[in-house]
Amino acid sequence: MFRLALPAAFRSVPVRGLGALAALVLTTLNSPAAQAQTAAASLDTTFTRLLHKYQYPLTQTGTQLSGAGWEKLRNDIQESALVLIGEDHGMAQIPQFTQAVAQVQKPKVYVAEIDQYQARDLSRLADQPGLPVAFNRQHPMELAFYSWQEEFELAQALRRQQTAFVGVEQVGAATAGRLLTLMAEQSKNKATKAYLSNRAIVYQWRDRADMVSGTYKRTTLINLQPSTIDSLRAMTRAESPAVRQMVEDLVFSSQIFKTGDHRTRVNLMKRNLLAGLRPYDQPGQPLPNMLFKFGAYHLGRGRSIWGDIYDVGNLASNLADAHDQKSLHIFVMGKQGAKTGGFNPDDFSKNAVAYSNADEDMLKPFMAATPAGSAWQVFDLRPLRRALLRDKLNVRSTDLEATILGYDYVVIIPETTASRNF
Repeated sequence: MFRLALPAAFRSVPVRGLGALAALVLTTLNSPAAQAQTAAASLDTTFTRLLHKYQYPLTQTGTQLSGAGWEKLRNDIQESALVLIGEDHGMAQIPQFTQAVAQVQKPKVYVAEIDQYQARDLSRLADQPGLPVAFNRQHPMELAFYSWQEEFELAQALRRQQTAFVGVEQVGAATAGRLLTLMAEQSKNKATKAYLSNRAIVYQWRDRADMVSGTYKRTTLINLQPSTIDSLRAMTRAESPAVRQMVEDLVFSSQIFKTGDHRTRVNLMKRNLLAGLRPYDQPGQPLPNMLFKFGAYHLGRGRSIWGDIYDVGNLASNLADAHDQKSLHIFVMGKQGAKTGGFNPDDFSKNAVAYSNADEDMLKPFMAATPAGSAWQVFDLRPLRRALLRDKLNVRSTDLEATILGYDYVVIIPETTASRNF
């Protein structure tokens, strides 16, 4: 039986005062503030109920996944032309998860958060047996995240499936030396070839020293001077369109690094995506299966977690819609543990860092619902999204709201290990 618990100050009120007291209690319970609290409690209950109702465990052993969470994911992967995996970089388990996804999806195209020149190097090196240790020593971090072992093994697994790589990012922060080497290799002029080769050596040395110091203040692309740009353009004026385009790509990327203009970067990635997918986007034909893996802020549909930006994931969703096909957006993140957060090419022990994502607003309730232990947790966000769109949920965090609206699943790894250098 329901009992109204009165505050201590009201317990000695005489019987004849109970009528006034009842009126006071009813007035308090019906006040706007009380109604708002009741509504918030109800909405919180709805959120918690849906979160737990559509929460499933997943067991991971290397690239082998099992459990109710994996069965849910696998069924949706099989029905989706485009699968997008939003991640936090540097966690060894995420490329292994991506390998398992690729085994199910069998993508024809892999779209990566690297530039087109890195994608060509990565494809060529991944076709060869073993790890490209010599290349990595000569050009540290030229392959970006794929300079780490688990990421490179993902690239090798994809190439064994004959998957083509498409890179859409600006020129990589550590790749100026490698890019000038490519220019020199394609140059037809002896003096230009010598100039580009010399610059490549200088830039490679400078960027390597910057990675060793960990300060990242002397990186070539951040410090590219107008006089250097003028010299590069003048020396390559008579070269092929491909070489001249490399120069312009280097210059444009340098401007992005200097200004930190994220919108310009995102717009460049979207243009590069449309250009890179042109051979696969034929009139009257469905898109082939495509797999994307980027930082999680990039791959949601609709408004990005960044804020008022519509990123690569939204464009991919639009492309799938235009072909009457399905895109599946999966957010994978570690709760705590270690990840690779440094780029020292000489002392790998300096690259692993401890972290905790438990209080990240964009994932906080999912983190809280993930217990310690080895079992990953898979959350189907679509019931939450439906409730949110029907005004049955009130999510106060704009980051969390963007996650729910932008992603179909959240996968939380209780504890991660750092990606390994080689």
